[in-house]
Amino acid sequence: MKRKFLNQIIAVGATAAMVAGLAGCGQTGEGQQPENPDPGTSVADPGTTDPGTTTEPVDDGSPYEVITDENGNPIDLGGVEVIIRDWWSNNELPSNNDYEEARIDYIDWCQETYNFTVTNIAISDWGAAPQDFADYVMSGGDDNYYVFTIRPDAATTSAMNEGLMYDLSTLDCLDFDHNPIFTRNQIDELYSNGDKIYAMYAANNGFSEARAGMYFNKRVLEDAGIDPQSIYDMQDAGTWTWDAWIKMLDTVTRDIDNDGTIDIYGCGENYGDLIKGFIFSNGGTEVAYDSDGKFRIALEDPNVLEGLNMCKEVMDKYDVHNAYVNDEAWDFYKEDWLSGHFAFYPGQVWEADNVRQMDDEVGFAIFPVGPSAGNNYHSYASENLYVIPACYDADKAWKCAFAYMLYFGDVPGYEDFIENLDGLKAGYYSKFDDTDSVDSTVVKIIKSGGYEIGELVPNLRIGEDFEWNLYAGGADVSSVIEATKTAWQTYIDEANAKR
Repeated sequence: MKRKFLNQIIAVGATAAMVAGLAGCGQTGEGQQPENPDPGTSVADPGTTDPGTTTEPVDDGSPYEVITDENGNPIDLGGVEVIIRDWWSNNELPSNNDYEEARIDYIDWCQETYNFTVTNIAISDWGAAPQDFADYVMSGGDDNYYVFTIRPDAATTSAMNEGLMYDLSTLDCLDFDHNPIFTRNQIDELYSNGDKIYAMYAANNGFSEARAGMYFNKRVLEDAGIDPQSIYDMQDAGTWTWDAWIKMLDTVTRDIDNDGTIDIYGCGENYGDLIKGFIFSNGGTEVAYDSDGKFRIALEDPNVLEGLNMCKEVMDKYDVHNAYVNDEAWDFYKEDWLSGHFAFYPGQVWEADNVRQMDDEVGFAIFPVGPSAGNNYHSYASENLYVIPACYDADKAWKCAFAYMLYFGDVPGYEDFIENLDGLKAGYYSKFDDTDSVDSTVVKIIKSGGYEIGELVPNLRIGEDFEWNLYAGGADVSSVIEATKTAWQTYIDEANAKR
């Protein structure tokens, strides 16, 4: 497909300003962060520290409005290569539709206009990314211009508390109040301390990544007399509830050959996905904020307890785990799913390619809504974080941020297309067997995503400390909560002391 420049001239952001001062590079990464000049009254060339006066962007015939310095010239990043490092990219942008083609054109134009290149490439791996970042900053950095991608983790929160992340609020090319790539999610609020902001998320145009939902085997449902389309109909009508799902589980779970042994189960899954599904779909989280903005344990909140108890009921009555002894491999259910041994698979969107490795057609729904959540769907969200090393000086940090903002920013001329999630949906269709999985389910998951606050507390391990133990050996909910609270309270007290 031939790429075409847009005809419309649209601003990509406010006139950029540079800040003065340097960020320290000591062993803790802490240092003096620069103060911003009064917004809207002065700007500075990124290569200088002398503020100038604001000028109007010039119309030089470019397809987009140009961001200029105080002299009316396009911002010049001096030919730097900004590397957005992660653990999966190969520096190839998709080009499957008009929007993706236009995005490539836009990024090419930005790089030429502002004299920089941007590379998005895998350098670390998922497990090591938080520590790689910490090691880099503690060593004082190097000559590269990195924006690091790291994942939510206790080490990530520790890195923030120890001052290893640059205070992004001092970089005025990042508009956390008005730019939609920053306002569509809450990452800046989660990873902040007072007025300081340490992390951002602008990938996917700032929309939360689709995470957990509910896969279902359409043939298995039809064999039990259930119309799979009814799930989508209820989902769109707001009647896809716990009760509706439990009725289906009751219908599906049965002894087909009357030998006294269950042949088809209602569900099977990773424990964590089921537990989080019930907690979040009922409007809860395992750790929450109190009225003073401090962390608190929320496991005994009524809506959380309701979700945990319902989860246990589902596990005891309808789950394929009941067909096996405890020495089975933890992920045995994956093979059982592919063999059609159960109907519903609560799981992650990224599992779609593996889940669909069967002849049966697979559907995908949002987790049904709980009774304490009204008619509002709530899904678990977890985003990768983008951070800048605190050991960079102000000039280097600003250039990294400016390039990042342009690379992930909304493509001018496609505002409605982006707001309606058309760009994101286009990338999901090939992952599913029907369009409802995307148009109905993925859209709802993206728009209803919420974060587990406990992931921000250093040393607090939600899976190992709580979720993995919840149903081991027939333990009851209250005893596991009691065994968890003492350790968690210590971690929470330590974290609150630093807030």
